Amino acid sequence: MGLSLQEQLLKAGVVDKKQVKQAEHEKRVQKKKKKKHGTPSEDSAKVRLQQQQSEQAKHHQKLNAQQNQQRQRKANQAAAKQLIKSSQLPREEGDVAYRYVAGGKIKQISVTQDVADKLSEGRLGLAMGDKDVVLIPAETALKVIKRDEDSILLYNDPAQVDDDYPSDW
Repeated sequence: MGLSLQEQLLKAGVVDKKQVKQAEHEKRVQKKKKKKHGTPSEDSAKVRLQQQQSEQAKHHQKLNAQQNQQRQRKANQAAAKQLIKSSQLPREEGDVAYRYVAGGKIKQISVTQDVADKLSEGRLGLAMGDKDVVLIPAETALKVIKRDEDSILLYNDPAQVDDDYPSDW
């Protein structure tokens, strides 16, 4: 194999050993500078990678939280449906048209006067059953409201009902 450029220049007498050593020294210094300057770019790449991983972890946590909320909501809805189904009362058709608001629309059911009074007083509530409106006791209505408020169509809470008549005459 041929001689290196430095050896060829030494043989030709163009440079001396001192100049060759100085050139080698400068070459090593340049390599070290490149390594030092190369490290920040590697560090910045590591930092970017860590930031990206932390952002992905946050995103995954957010998605997991949303999925857990959806599961909890579905479980609450199922529990509310079960409560309604297990405690529904038989509804007798009557001559009183009881009106209520559901979904922004005024709807009515035919009930007896006794049931209409109990609905007004808050001793009974109306809930959406499988396919029809059902009557449920007040205690069940309160339990269902805690789980799924949308399942209850009507419940007049006696604690929140204001007197229709003024107390000062």
